[in-house]
Amino acid sequence: MPHGRVVITAIVSRKGGVGKTTTAVNLAAALAAQGYKVLLVDLDSQASTSLSLGVSRWALAPSSADVLLNSYPIADAIRATRVMGLYLITASTDLTSLDRELGPLPRRESLLKEELSEVADSFDFVLIDCPAFPSLAPVNALMASDCYVVPAVPHYLAIEGVRNVCASADRLCQRLGSPTRLLGIALTMVDYRTRASRDNVGQIRQEFGERVFAIEIRTNIRLAEAPAHGQTIFEFDSSSPGAEAYRLLAEEFVLRAGLMGGLALPTKRTALANS
Repeated sequence: MPHGRVVITAIVSRKGGVGKTTTAVNLAAALAAQGYKVLLVDLDSQASTSLSLGVSRWALAPSSADVLLNSYPIADAIRATRVMGLYLITASTDLTSLDRELGPLPRRESLLKEELSEVADSFDFVLIDCPAFPSLAPVNALMASDCYVVPAVPHYLAIEGVRNVCASADRLCQRLGSPTRLLGIALTMVDYRTRASRDNVGQIRQEFGERVFAIEIRTNIRLAEAPAHGQTIFEFDSSSPGAEAYRLLAEEFVLRAGLMGGLALPTKRTALANS
């Protein structure tokens, strides 16, 4: 395994509105609650992940943009969160210039991988929240990762969207010689009250089979409300169905990471408080 015991995972999608940031934040928090030391890297210029963890817009610096564009030491960009065991590298609007600034560089696709190599072994899991394809941010995330997760809402066009993002990610990794592989497709905002949703879930599971996580994240208003309070679902309403779903998804995530060839489960190391 290229990163020792740490498992690095990119959370990727073709478009927004599929629960990508909700999944990144709450999956990371659920892993931390299980006793793992987790680093969450925000690569989206909207900084939704950072805001969802209670970081105000005026406090986003130093961010991942400073690390990737201004040679800011990555270790100094890592900050503790209120969640025990969960650490964050924020994003900022400066990431909108990433493609322009990194475009001429020969190492433009591997810059994040080089930076993370300095700190990743201090963590059990690293999760990277990416903007939608295609741009250099998700490319860098995939090159730095062992695996990737695709959140998907079971709507009419979801199958085509999931098919496209998986194909794009796999082609990219093959072209750049990266062993990064799909860990799983996470169904989000599932609403079994509608026949269309039920049918679409069935179609996605039929086409993608075991590549789809068994655990589904069903529509839950508390999941939608938590980010406005700058809190994870576990801080906002730990007894909600959304919180329980992400606890179970984290357990399956760890299991899949352990079963993936070449990956070894990390050793929990969050006995000490955040510092």
